[in-house]
Parts: sequence; C-alpha cells; structure tokens
Amino acid sequence: MSPSVICIVGSSGSGKTTIIEGIIPILRGEGLRVGTLKHTHHDVPFDTRGKDSWRHAQAGADQAAIVSPFGLAVFDYRPAPPGPEEIIEAHFHDVDIVLVEGYKWGALPKIEVYRREVSEAPVCVGDPSLLALITDDPAPRDVRCLPSRDYERIAAFVMQCAMSAPLALLATASAVG
Repeated sequence: MSPSVICIVGSSGSGKTTIIEGIIPILRGEGLRVGTLKHTHHDVPFDTRGKDSWRHAQAGADQAAIVSPFGLAVFDYRPAPPGPEEIIEAHFHDVDIVLVEGYKWGALPKIEVYRREVSEAPVCVGDPSLLALITDDPAPRDVRCLPSRDYERIAAFVMQCAMSAPLALLATASAVG
C-alpha cells in the first residue's frame, strides 16, 4: 500500500522544518511510521569527494549506494531530478506517511506555513491542493488555519487528512473533504 503524502510548504525561513520536527514524534507516538522528503533548489553535495561511492559515480555509474550499520544512502545521478511521486514510489515502502518539505507548486496535498515577517502573503491560497495554513497571522477566511506552535493539533490534522485520503499520491484537497 502506498503511504499517505502531505507536503509542508512555505517561503524560506517560514518554519517548515520546525513544524516537521515538532509533529514527527507525535505521529510516531500514534504508531505511524514516518518518512520525510526534502526538496531544495540549492546545490547540495550528496557524496564525499574521493570516497568510493563518489568514485563510482565519476566512473559513470547511474546509481551508487553506500550501506553501513548506521544507514543506507542511494545516490541517483540523473540529468533531471525525479518528481516527488516517483521518489516516494521507489523508496518509501516501509512508512505510513511521508512528510514532504517543499514542492509548493505541485499537485500533492499541502499545508502551508506562513509568517508575515517572512512573506507578504501565503503563496498557495487558491491552490485546490491546499489543505490548511499554519500561521499565527491574519489569514483568508476561506482557508483552515492551525496555530504554529500547536504541534498536537497540526499532527492530528495531518493524521485526519492521511486517513481521509490513504492514497494521497492521487488525492487533491477536494478529495480530503
């Protein structure tokens, strides 16, 4: 069965990572297995120059993996990055829910973190896949709002959305009710 997917989106510095950090322990406490996927536009070094997996890539490997008693990392060297759906389908088999940080312009269900001191207005209002805003600032009346420091309430909402749309890869906000 595919995991449920909820994107946590917002402007840089809005608090997306803090929200995800705050709700993961609550979701896990409810017995859910949680995965995360982070999207970035920055050039982030994924491997260590000179190490064996890096050397494999330099030799032309399309994929390289490194495994140790502490974890597994797979490096996928493609000319263009895959979309979140493809990544989740390929790599997130053993989780109940995937919290995706980013992909605000995609069609996956999303919750936007909005802070007025970071951006003038929420960016996803009007997007049919927007489920709610996490904000302590005034927000449009036609959008559900959750307070930014109430991780219990945010986690409960995420679980409600996940249960309402267990195949969230195919869901939009209209399917969540």
